[in-house]
Amino acid sequence: MRNSYRIPVSKPNLTKEDFKEIKKTFDSSWISSKSPVVEEFEKAFAKKVSKTKYAVSVNSGTSALFLALKSLGVGEGDEVIIPSLTMIASINAVTLTGATPVLVDCRSFEDFIFDLEEVEKKITEKTKVIMPVHLYGYSCEMDKLVKLAKEKKIYIVEDAAESMGATYKAKFLGSFGDASCFSLYSNKIITTGNGGMVATNNKKLFDLLRKIRFFDFNEDSHFTHHVIGYNMVLSGLSAALGLSQTKRFDKMLAKRREIFKTYKKYLIKGDKYFIPEPLKNQNPNFWFPAVIFKSKKTKEKVRLGLLKRGIETRVFFRPLNTQPVYKDLFKGQKYEKAEFLYSNGLLLPSFYELKESQIKEITSLINSFV
Repeated sequence: MRNSYRIPVSKPNLTKEDFKEIKKTFDSSWISSKSPVVEEFEKAFAKKVSKTKYAVSVNSGTSALFLALKSLGVGEGDEVIIPSLTMIASINAVTLTGATPVLVDCRSFEDFIFDLEEVEKKITEKTKVIMPVHLYGYSCEMDKLVKLAKEKKIYIVEDAAESMGATYKAKFLGSFGDASCFSLYSNKIITTGNGGMVATNNKKLFDLLRKIRFFDFNEDSHFTHHVIGYNMVLSGLSAALGLSQTKRFDKMLAKRREIFKTYKKYLIKGDKYFIPEPLKNQNPNFWFPAVIFKSKKTKEKVRLGLLKRGIETRVFFRPLNTQPVYKDLFKGQKYEKAEFLYSNGLLLPSFYELKESQIKEITSLINSFV
């Protein structure tokens, strides 16, 4: 359990101000998705985080991805290109629509960016969406991807679950695609406990997303429905927490970047591991500082050594082609770089209250183990 860790890998930053905002909504009795605070949170998120005209709140990041795909008409017979190295939510959202996921490897053994040359090779007449995943807060090469998608007339849905506040060429991630999706889970920079957000600059898409997230209820005839909708809304209580957190987003984002710099300061450079460096045009949010070891044996030595001292870490996501639940879909397929990063990568603790003394302890242990 999380409480058994002396230094957890993550924990939410919850304040008295957050509680006051929640209590205000609680006292108003407007606690459902109909609460005015839901729309207030959406507008604040669009302005401050996604930098888009519109944002639609939902009950999870997975729901955000699913609804974004559905709003673009993705379904059976379509293909969606996604990275192999990503959290399983990315592919689950695709398969839930009935579409076929097509996997692409990372472009190198040293970063998480999916290979755009391979993306182009895998485009077919069935390709409807490309879903870049800004893994661990590092950006994909969005200018090149946007150009490719326009040439091929393919939609882009950004999986920005982990990349709040990160930028590529000074433009915020989540503002490049036809739609973008964020997670508001408890380990994200802004949290609502559970929750998600779909952001877009397209008014028609925005209106449709609002319809299908909650049964296509409408003001004119509440129980007459024109499109198939779902029950994937965010409650007023959750939105109150999100709104409060959004007000101090800049401060929390800056702390994540400060934590990364502190890790770099104390980790000794050597030949046993390396820290993925941002590309020239990237400014990641460093959601979790990542260390990639040259061997799995060394990674496990570090992970277990930290664990024995009550320090939690996290391994990289398991590549989708190796997931047991999808073994038949990707039978015989290999994604060498994604598989290497999964075997050899480790994510280090990162949360708002993490102290420099704790980072110094973690890095000192890592240096001693390798």
